Amino acid sequence: FFATSNSSYPLTPNSTENFEVNGKIVEIPKAKIEFKAWNGKTLENTFGGKPLVNFNGNPMFAELAIMNIFRENGWSSRWVETYGKPRLNPIHLTEWIDEPYINQKHNPIDNKIIQFLLNAIAKNNENNFGGCWDVVAWKNGDIVFAESKRSKKDHIKTTQNKWLNSAFEVGLTKENFLLVEWKI
Repeated sequence: FFATSNSSYPLTPNSTENFEVNGKIVEIPKAKIEFKAWNGKTLENTFGGKPLVNFNGNPMFAELAIMNIFRENGWSSRWVETYGKPRLNPIHLTEWIDEPYINQKHNPIDNKIIQFLLNAIAKNNENNFGGCWDVVAWKNGDIVFAESKRSKKDHIKTTQNKWLNSAFEVGLTKENFLLVEWKI
């Protein structure tokens, strides 16, 4: 799904991470990338102290930077956030306004196939979007779930592994997933 011949593409996988899927070890593609730290005026609302990265001269969370890398390369994408949301009603973000989380703008996914697939995974995941990987991106019939993990700070949660298992059970494969390990 990525132009692997283009090593300058920031999300080209350059290693793998082992996950257990239905009792078997599966190597999920992983991209290790480095963002520049944001050194300008900080945001007042950092969603509980999330670090800010400098992406094209703008402060943003790594999830939005990853989402924007997909967009710059012709993909449609959203940051899917489940925190504080009902089990079947996550918020889809394309930007972060410097206001509390409750005021963030939901930008729904208008692609019926992608929405159907998300709902099928959630249904298979005990009717729950909990654990959905951070970014969903789609282009020309391809779909990728990308999970943002800060190097040496974050780890995969049980709910994220359950989401991966549920996605495999509805027909997705390791090529539909990307772990993005980042540092600043």
